[in-house]
Amino acid sequence: MAQREYKQLGCRDLGADCHFLVRSESEDELMILFSEHACRVHGRCEITPELKDRMRVSMKTICCEGECYEAPRMTGQSCWDSF
Repeated sequence: MAQREYKQLGCRDLGADCHFLVRSESEDELMILFSEHACRVHGRCEITPELKDRMRVSMKTICCEGECYEAPRMTGQSCWDSF
């Protein structure tokens, strides 16, 4: 089976007590999905250049053989303030 590469980022990667985790084959799509979560769940709709840099640095690259299973999606309480 061919190995697929994904970018992964979660709120916990940035130090927040939130279980949200997103994966995408595209870094740009991952940034959009993560930013939408930040706005919808945490009320942080403005992503500063500094936060974007932290997001990029905190991204992990993961590889999966065949199908890559999604982690369960869970939303935390207002934990965005710890960013």
